[in-house]
Amino acid sequence: MITVRPQSAPVPVPGFERNLSYLRAPFRQSVVVAAGSSRHVLSAACSSLSSRKPSFTSFVTQQISSFNVSALVLAAVVTLTSLACDASSVLATKPTFATDYATVVHKHEGKSKSNLPSAREAEALLDINEDLFTTEALEGMSRIVHYAKFVESLRDTEESPGCEHCTDNRLLLEHAWQVVANEFYDSAGRFSQAKWADQLLATFKAAKGGCLRNRHETYKAAEDMMASLGDQYSQFLPPSQYRRAIRHPQPAEREYLAAQSTGTGVHLGKHVEGGWLVDAAMAESPAEEAGIVRGDRIIEINGYAVDSLNAHEMNELQRGPLGSTVAVTVVPFKSPQEPQTVFLERRPLPQPPLKQALIGLPDGPTVSYLRLHYFSSEGTRAFIDAINMAEYWGVEGYIIDLRNNPGGVFEEAIAIANLMLQGGQEIAQTVRTATFVDNTWKAGALSREVFPTQPGQLTKKPVIVLTNSSTASASEVLAGALHGNNRAEIVGEKTFGKGVIQYYFPMADGSGIKLTIAKYLTPGPFDITQSGGLHPDHVCSDFPHGDRVTPENDTCIQGALTLIGQRSLV
Repeated sequence: MITVRPQSAPVPVPGFERNLSYLRAPFRQSVVVAAGSSRHVLSAACSSLSSRKPSFTSFVTQQISSFNVSALVLAAVVTLTSLACDASSVLATKPTFATDYATVVHKHEGKSKSNLPSAREAEALLDINEDLFTTEALEGMSRIVHYAKFVESLRDTEESPGCEHCTDNRLLLEHAWQVVANEFYDSAGRFSQAKWADQLLATFKAAKGGCLRNRHETYKAAEDMMASLGDQYSQFLPPSQYRRAIRHPQPAEREYLAAQSTGTGVHLGKHVEGGWLVDAAMAESPAEEAGIVRGDRIIEINGYAVDSLNAHEMNELQRGPLGSTVAVTVVPFKSPQEPQTVFLERRPLPQPPLKQALIGLPDGPTVSYLRLHYFSSEGTRAFIDAINMAEYWGVEGYIIDLRNNPGGVFEEAIAIANLMLQGGQEIAQTVRTATFVDNTWKAGALSREVFPTQPGQLTKKPVIVLTNSSTASASEVLAGALHGNNRAEIVGEKTFGKGVIQYYFPMADGSGIKLTIAKYLTPGPFDITQSGGLHPDHVCSDFPHGDRVTPENDTCIQGALTLIGQRSLV
């Protein structure tokens, strides 16, 4: 699922909860807040803390949302603030504490221009009290010292002719590095701040003369650095890709995107021996109507073997004149020994967020069928309108079809779950570290800053959710919330199993980073990533058949109608 952090919403202190894990237990308990980068903010923070003002958290968020240091250095400052405010005995036993602190957090005149601390600042942190920090934190800060010394050695080179943009390019890469250091969540538990600091130094040492002289080199270095995380969902995006990703394309890019929305609706996965795997079939597309599903392997297009083709060539073969057909030979995931050739019509692929229909039960009442193609604010508004209209019509229940829904905005999945659950029922938890629950989302108690409009529960009628192997991310949030609260049964296949959340972070030059920042747990708690997906209550492997939304054409809809009929009689 993808979320663009709202510009108007308060930004959390970078990496705060992770930093707590870098402090040894006796000190971790005393940490309350991160300090800013000046003595003034420290003084105000201590004052607020000592009086236990309720507004302390919001004060700190507003004052230091742009605190520009790595997570490791912030960990040190967190501790120093706590000690300065709460532990007078520490001040008494270490008279130079205040001077050391000023050395650490003050921006010294004449230091090399960098987003990271100078070698002098980093070494001062290490000298204050090594017993405060875990081994990993100490190793990471020592690596920052090495990097800072390297940067200081480049001062003359960066000021030489032909290197006019070297400093700006370095600052851009440092910013990208900091975002990862502060925000990255590694569900595999492999991420190390020390190794990440090594990666930054290695990236510059690999550059000619230790400098990145143009944007092309900088973007390539950023892409390689992000790839080293080993996270398939995290990546660096150049400006044009970033604009498209957050749906703010320029006019020329809109024309390009319009051209891309004509075709068969096959989303390619990875290349394997003998062809290309299907990642998903786009909702309402020719591929979906032909029954192509995630995991199918494409081996030929129009008679051409595709084993040696790259992704661009694969996509080009699927495009063509509107109304023309393309022959696609696939090896089905469910019967790999039997290749099948299907003929797909090339046509426009409109993607309205919601499709709705009324389906009659055998004894007369109707059921509202709501198919969510992806999660967006537009889709949430359409969902609210659809529920209100269905309640006016007096429907017997709801079928929410999430098959082939790849996700979308996490908060919109939360908002839709809020419409279907009773106040106080848990929707999901977001987790930033192994032991820290970042947020618990509950129906009827959502943040007004993120959810200014909250209609509350709109219906208590029976609900059935349809899923398949391409039901992913935000779709799993909604399905898991309804299922975990016994609000809905699941009919279909096991879901994809993507229980992690990505945010887009903008860079100064218009580029950006898509980064995994947390995982979510559905009520239980249930870890979708670890479990590999949500399991259906009733197994069904049928697929959506375009406009033919009838039980005769779709056995999963047929099964859902039967269940709603049974629940209505209870």
